[in-house]
Amino acid sequence: MMRMLSRSISVAGLALCLCAGRLLAQESGGSNFRWYVGGHGGVTFFSTPTGSSEMPVAGGHLLIVAKRTGLLLSLDHGFGSNETSSYDFVVVDSAGSAVNQGTVSTTFSGLRKASAVLMVFPIKNDYVNPYLGVGVGILHTTGNDPDNEATSALGSSGFGSLIGGLEFRISRFTAFGQYQITTKPQVDEVRTPIAGGLELREFGRLTVDGTHTLTAGLRFDLGSSRESVKTGGYK
Repeated sequence: MMRMLSRSISVAGLALCLCAGRLLAQESGGSNFRWYVGGHGGVTFFSTPTGSSEMPVAGGHLLIVAKRTGLLLSLDHGFGSNETSSYDFVVVDSAGSAVNQGTVSTTFSGLRKASAVLMVFPIKNDYVNPYLGVGVGILHTTGNDPDNEATSALGSSGFGSLIGGLEFRISRFTAFGQYQITTKPQVDEVRTPIAGGLELREFGRLTVDGTHTLTAGLRFDLGSSRESVKTGGYK
């Protein structure tokens, strides 16, 4: 199921990039089509089956902007310590009847999130710009204990995402503040054949509900990609 989910997220991300490419191509002109690279930090709020918590996050991003649209690619890492979680299991026989069941307690030390977001700048000027975005991504836990196939699968999930923010331009630098919310992950299941014709079914999620992330950061204007292409001798 996780492979199918990852494939679906990859397809959605590719479609998002293609859509963004078409919009950027339609809008680009002069100095409007630009590349930005930057870093950011903040805090993310999340929930597990055992409770709610938060952890500091830091990351980097690449932003491609036309007149009123853009494509944001970002990678965040949350730094936690012994964040508690759990998942359930059941052992069934060949007839599908449960012969044993219970809950496995786990911990993890971090959250890693990769996002691709199509952005819109409804009001744009040279100084202050609000923006909105919609996108997809993958979230997974790091430093799982126990570290096995079940925690790896149940700690990873695809998501849909909405963002909103405000940026302030200062020369070739842009300072910004941003809020991102992600969708709730679906329950996943890992099935493993064991001795005696039995099957172990492990299911749940190490993180439940959506995440809420507040970040602030700085990005640097790398210039117009059209100018860089011309410099290389292409028309």
